[in-house]
Amino acid sequence: MWMSLRPSQMNKALRAITEEFHNESMDEDDKAIDYGSVGLYLTGLQVASTIVLCACSSVLSCWVLPAHAISAVRTLAITTAMGLILVRKPIRIGRVRGVSTIFNALRPAVATYILALVIEQLVHTCVPLDGEENTTLRRIVYHSMATVMIISAFVRARSPRSESDVPFALTAFCILAIAVLPPPALARSGPLCEPSTLVQAGERVLRAFFFAAVYTVHVYAAAPNRNISNELFICVARATAASVWILCASAWTLPGAPLQVAVVLFSRLGETDGASEAEQREDAYAAVPLKGSSNGDGGNGHGHHDEHHVPVGGTMSDVESGDVGNSCSDFMAVTPKLPSLTGLQRTVPLTPRNGSTTCGGGLSFNFGAPGMGPPSVNLAAVIARESRTEGQL
Repeated sequence: MWMSLRPSQMNKALRAITEEFHNESMDEDDKAIDYGSVGLYLTGLQVASTIVLCACSSVLSCWVLPAHAISAVRTLAITTAMGLILVRKPIRIGRVRGVSTIFNALRPAVATYILALVIEQLVHTCVPLDGEENTTLRRIVYHSMATVMIISAFVRARSPRSESDVPFALTAFCILAIAVLPPPALARSGPLCEPSTLVQAGERVLRAFFFAAVYTVHVYAAAPNRNISNELFICVARATAASVWILCASAWTLPGAPLQVAVVLFSRLGETDGASEAEQREDAYAAVPLKGSSNGDGGNGHGHHDEHHVPVGGTMSDVESGDVGNSCSDFMAVTPKLPSLTGLQRTVPLTPRNGSTTCGGGLSFNFGAPGMGPPSVNLAAVIARESRTEGQL
């Protein structure tokens, strides 16, 4: 019986190892997002289309039923079911790196849009019967807070990858102020129970499209570094704060949404060009050879090989910049690095590349202690071994 149980246990262990390796490989693929693949942008189109369809379903649910049969709960159920079904899984074409990361950051936009519909519907639930309430203050607060939200959204669009959360804090404060002093309510109104006109329906669909577009562009411009909860939360919060103004601002401010998309794209492409120029400068500095190349200093004892390069910082240690006190013309390319000991003079004998003889003078570094004797550190064997290993490589 023991022998009969072992194969099943081995199979379970192999399956567990295979699943763990598959999950790790998927996480590794999501770390490096492949922006050059067209399949990566299908998820953005999927989420944007879902939001637009949710807006259309909320409008059609109030159109197809008679006025006395319209129910906000029924409209909400239909809209939520459509949103959940359409964003259950991402659309994949091939194996594109980063699809899961981008999709997990885009999917909350559907929930944000449905939540906005619910909050807007709740605003119109409590209507004063006398109608004598002064609504001027509420209108001023509402439009002022919407203006601040638009300004903070453009600040985020100017630097989409900035680590500053001041735009998010401003948007959160504006939403809190609107919640305390909401706009005036209207009887039998709301996106979930009002049979809208054709112009109103077009405005709702247009808002949904602009919201989806701005949110999606912000996610792609500042995608999470890894597919983990804290990184996704930061990306979702910033993208939501930069696009939620479209769902509450006046209709005449909607042309600012395409302008915001243009600002995000221009800023992101500008950051990419700047990074490329910086990388080119680093490569140029790294390719500068040291003084005293072996091509021109054949017998003066100061020869170095062309594979030596100046560090990017532009400075070298005493060991790296020291002179060789002998006439060997073909030194090995390995530079020994010694600990800096104040008050000691260290002599490091070097071995030629062929490993046959030891150069007589070696490297001498004086650290400024005239009263102490010069102890000698013999690294010939170690350096010869490094030279032979380098020759084999």
